[in-house]
Amino acid sequence: MRPSTLDADRPMTPRSGRRVAIATLTLAALSLAACGGGSAASTTTTPTTPSTSTVLVKPPDLPLQGCNYVINGSVPASASSGIQPPFTLAGPDQAGQAALQAIRAHGGTGLVTGFTLPTGVKLYAGPDASSSPVATIPGARSLFVADPVLWTTASGAHWLASFVACGGQGLYWIDVAQIGTVDKEAGSSVTRSIATLQAAAPYPGSGTASTLPITITGKKQFAWVNPAVPFAIGRGQYLGF
Repeated sequence: MRPSTLDADRPMTPRSGRRVAIATLTLAALSLAACGGGSAASTTTTPTTPSTSTVLVKPPDLPLQGCNYVINGSVPASASSGIQPPFTLAGPDQAGQAALQAIRAHGGTGLVTGFTLPTGVKLYAGPDASSSPVATIPGARSLFVADPVLWTTASGAHWLASFVACGGQGLYWIDVAQIGTVDKEAGSSVTRSIATLQAAAPYPGSGTASTLPITITGKKQFAWVNPAVPFAIGRGQYLGF
């Protein structure tokens, strides 16, 4: 299978059946595996203002048309339409700030893949499940995250982090363990995918999805340490299904 070479070849196009799916994005194609429904009813919470709004990292340098990313001058024709999320985030909380400072100082990890997160998944302003979430994905909605940041806590817990188109300038954090509490099959799928990506040969040499080292540039944006990787890190899109 041929790897894609442009973001336009990897549009944000998770397909939906009757149930919300968890999407695993490979470089060869957008490969989706239906992994259980968003049966847990949920509503968005009242957005909270992070305790600190220090700008440590900014969203990808891609323009928006509505709530869709413009890639190579246009919104990919096959892309699912993003909608305005009912939440916004200005910046990180204390845990988020500490994580970003660590990535800036020592580097971090990104996933060359994507996931569709189902109803009931909570979004945080930092990788701390004891804090209050800034939002919860409501019923009949999902969140697609492409090439997210992977953060591993000192205890070994995994978190995903992504910006959200039209969702403010802040980085949203997702507790991988929490996904399984609202959708067991989806949570297991994400956990298995992370383990597979960690063991995979690195893209772009392999042409397949993998983990890759990332950094925060002087322009306060995420970047792959390997400049041959063309995909913008942390592209989240709120979807109406």
